[in-house]
Amino acid sequence: MFNKILFLRKFSDKFADKIQSNLKKKTKILHVVLTDIKKVKIKKSTKYDYIFVFRSHFILKKRLINQAKYAAINFHPGPPTYRGIGCVNYALFENSKTYGATAHLIDDKVDHGQIIDVRLFKISNLDNIEKVLKKTYKLQYFQAIRLISSLYKNNLNLIKLLKNNKKIKWSKRIKNRLYLNKFYKISCNTNKSDLKKKLRATITKKFKPYVEIHGVKFFHK
Repeated sequence: MFNKILFLRKFSDKFADKIQSNLKKKTKILHVVLTDIKKVKIKKSTKYDYIFVFRSHFILKKRLINQAKYAAINFHPGPPTYRGIGCVNYALFENSKTYGATAHLIDDKVDHGQIIDVRLFKISNLDNIEKVLKKTYKLQYFQAIRLISSLYKNNLNLIKLLKNNKKIKWSKRIKNRLYLNKFYKISCNTNKSDLKKKLRATITKKFKPYVEIHGVKFFHK
């Protein structure tokens, strides 16, 4: 039985709900923070066995990371090849044949800590952003459940996993929100091949690519 766990998660997410339910059965004291709807306030004196972060853009400060007795772990919705934000966009634009999810230790940099586990799946030529993300979140969920169950059985399993995956390294490149916003802009000089890739890598129900003429943005329908 875990003594105390901190779970940082997205508010409206069915997989986060399931993980929270799973943790509740395994933990004496479970603290849950919905990072996208309220400011994160955690007592400095509180110590946790583990801190788990699932589908949250909240960046942990070093002080909070150090409040984990064994480890602070993030479940990143992308393989080590893609760090930061917009990973699925760049994977589709670059015609990547695989995508996946990465569990890793959290340090003071974004998607940078030692890798614990990587799970991959194949990308079909018919896959768009929404289809790839749907597969990713499902894979991410099963990855989290497996890892939590493993740590619940024996904390030493974390050391074994880190040792088994020590050769897997993060890509040196990382993209931020500003870069992603610029990525959605389509140049009027874009050739047909790149245009096709850019549309596949940017169109969703919520977000659309655009062209800009004399400071006016025209979005794709």
